[in-house]
Amino acid sequence: MRVAVAVIFDAEGRILLTQRAAHIDHGGRWEFPGGKLEAGEQPSAALKREVLEEVGLKVLDMAFLTDVVHDYATKNVTLHVWCVTRFEGTATCRESQSNLRWVRVDDLNQYDFPEANQKIIPLL
Repeated sequence: MRVAVAVIFDAEGRILLTQRAAHIDHGGRWEFPGGKLEAGEQPSAALKREVLEEVGLKVLDMAFLTDVVHDYATKNVTLHVWCVTRFEGTATCRESQSNLRWVRVDDLNQYDFPEANQKIIPLL
C-alpha cells in the first residue's frame, strides 16, 4: 500500500496530528494526515487531495522529506512523507478522525502513533 503523508507545520512551528477513529485499524492512535494513492496518482497530487479531504486545508508549499517502508503483520506500507509549510484554511476533522490537534515537535513522543508513523518523528 502506498500512502501520501503530510507533516503540516503552522506559523508557530507546531505540527498537525489527527486521531484515528476507534473502529478502524490502529484505532485511537495519532497520525500525520494523509491517505492512499489512487491508481496512477503521483504522491504529491495524492497529498494535496488527501489533506483537503481529511482536514480541509489547501496545501500551498510542500517539500519531500522521505519515504518510509514498514511491514505490518497483514500489510506492507510505503509512506511518501512531505513537509507542508504553507496552507490555506482551518483544520477540521472531515472524515472519520475522532480528534485533531496542533503539537510542538518536542511533544510528539507523548502521542501513540502507528509504527510506520513513528519512523517519521526522529526526522523532524
